[in-house]
Amino acid sequence: MKYIKMLGLAAVAAAALMAFLGAGTASATELYNGATTLKSGTVLDFSIEPGTTPKLTETTGGLLDECKSSTFKGDITGAGSSTTTVTGTITQLTWVECTFPTVTTIPGKLEIHHITGTTNGTVTSDAEIGVTINTVFFGSCVYGVKAGADIGTLTGNVTPATLDAHAVAVKLSGSAFACPETATWEASYIATEPTGGSVRVEAS
Repeated sequence: MKYIKMLGLAAVAAAALMAFLGAGTASATELYNGATTLKSGTVLDFSIEPGTTPKLTETTGGLLDECKSSTFKGDITGAGSSTTTVTGTITQLTWVECTFPTVTTIPGKLEIHHITGTTNGTVTSDAEIGVTINTVFFGSCVYGVKAGADIGTLTGNVTPATLDAHAVAVKLSGSAFACPETATWEASYIATEPTGGSVRVEAS
């Protein structure tokens, strides 16, 4: 039985924007574009990396949803400091030409944590992200990445920066009975904004 494909990511949107990654401490994080600190209000824009497709798979490995493209866009709401991480609101998480109609119903929020000894960050969900997939096999399936869950990693030592989403999504209220209880959202994004797609994660 052929399953769905979801975008990523995206994350993860997720993510979008996945410029919000973090794997180290929960403090002292800032984002940079070159020598410029990315302040509150800065737009972060990510698109699917060429040659890759965002997807949602069952925990058992079956493919649920796959899309040809995805965008992940958001605004920095907290620029970070010596005691805080970077936070942002997802303004756009879209899925294009998916196996089944796929739409983001809960945009969510993100948080990025600097990974010690690197220019990378771990991205976590700061508020639930929800996506609905209208499948042929199961009916309508609603999946969410819960607040506090890991979304993926923002790699900032390359240009453009990359956001690799690998997040566990759980079935939410409103899903058809037959929808799998959990699924994994995977997607690879590249930064297109700010200028040049350069996003670096540093300890402040």
